[in-house]
Amino acid sequence: MTGFDSLGIQHTAAAQHIAVVGAGIVGCATAFHLRRMGVQQVTLIDPMGPGGSTTSAGAGFVSHWSAGMVDMGAEGLRLQQYGLDFYRALSAVAEGRGQDIGYRNRGTLMLSLTPEGHDRHIRPVLESPHAPPEMRGVTPAQIAEMTAGLVDGARLYSGAFNPHGIQLETDRAITLLGQLVQDEGVDFLPRRVTAMAEDASGVTLTLDQGSLHVDQVVLAGGAWNNALLAAFGYAMPLLRVVATRIRTEGRGLPAVSPTIQCRELRLWLRECFGAVLWGTGVGYRPWYQLQGEGTAAPQGRQSFPELLEILKENQHDVLEGYFPPLRGAGVEQWVQGIACYTPDNNLIVGRVPGTSRVTVAGGDNESGVSHGPGMGRLAAEIATARATITDPHRFRPDRFAKGQFPTEAAVAEGLAQHQVLRFTPSAA
Repeated sequence: MTGFDSLGIQHTAAAQHIAVVGAGIVGCATAFHLRRMGVQQVTLIDPMGPGGSTTSAGAGFVSHWSAGMVDMGAEGLRLQQYGLDFYRALSAVAEGRGQDIGYRNRGTLMLSLTPEGHDRHIRPVLESPHAPPEMRGVTPAQIAEMTAGLVDGARLYSGAFNPHGIQLETDRAITLLGQLVQDEGVDFLPRRVTAMAEDASGVTLTLDQGSLHVDQVVLAGGAWNNALLAAFGYAMPLLRVVATRIRTEGRGLPAVSPTIQCRELRLWLRECFGAVLWGTGVGYRPWYQLQGEGTAAPQGRQSFPELLEILKENQHDVLEGYFPPLRGAGVEQWVQGIACYTPDNNLIVGRVPGTSRVTVAGGDNESGVSHGPGMGRLAAEIATARATITDPHRFRPDRFAKGQFPTEAAVAEGLAQHQVLRFTPSAA
């Protein structure tokens, strides 16, 4: 797999057995990097299979979010750039195999509707110290031209364009990565982990069928991490949010438009094989509002049709005025996953407090596809005590005091102070 040779993954043989729990983008990336780094035996455990839960419901676009959009500093920017590099390599492998993961280097376009929106959302992007040199402001007329009719430029005020943003189909990408992980010699175990215990010799995982004793564990289970972390008296402060993406029926769109984001509309949207793929925070809901605080979420795909109906109303009442191809467009497919937000909108990657053999990677803040490859590499490096791709201090699990955020509602309140949510925490 020469496509990955340029990523600088250092190989040093290590006679260890490491288990990775969770086979989404973070878990698969962790397992992939562990084997590429030389770990002798890696077992990937997930009852749903690669991408069987939230990853395949992802929006499928990656960009430099630290450039004026999300405060993740140079550390986050490094992970975002690594994601761009990783998916370029994955696309090269896909092409060599005659597969299409939908990889398109079309850039990311951020829109504002008003002067206030420009000052709040576009100016910080253009003036960010992390913005690539090619980042530039664009006019409504330029936006209409570059999106080939996907956007009505007459309804806009301004925009910012980053030509380095990419798109991919997450279900295809995670399927391929799952294949590569097994090609690298990772053992895939379709089981559910029900308990864990650490001792001086390693970590014992109790499965729904049997058990497994390993030297190290990396937890990458997304919304299900805390159920396992309870064994160590630790809980990640997570707000689980059900998010919906919609793909319309075919609209005959040319394959040219960048991915579009508009924070005033709480929207992301892009062309997808001639159709429109989109989602908006109007239809997002925290899990605790749907099912109650502390309720365990079932692994796999979610199904809350009421959120789809809310999005369809939003499409008709608001979005069709800005995006002509949405007018009268029916739903070809809709998929839901559970994104996990942290109180400071930063990732969590590091040793679980009170343990020496358990690493956790989570808290994607609805950016798991962007950060997944870098999170996986960072988690693999921490688990094997190697030099890390970026300084992990910003992402350390113990940055939150125990009991600081006792409920998911408390996490939502903390996040609201950062003004980054694309949904309303108090929505009924």
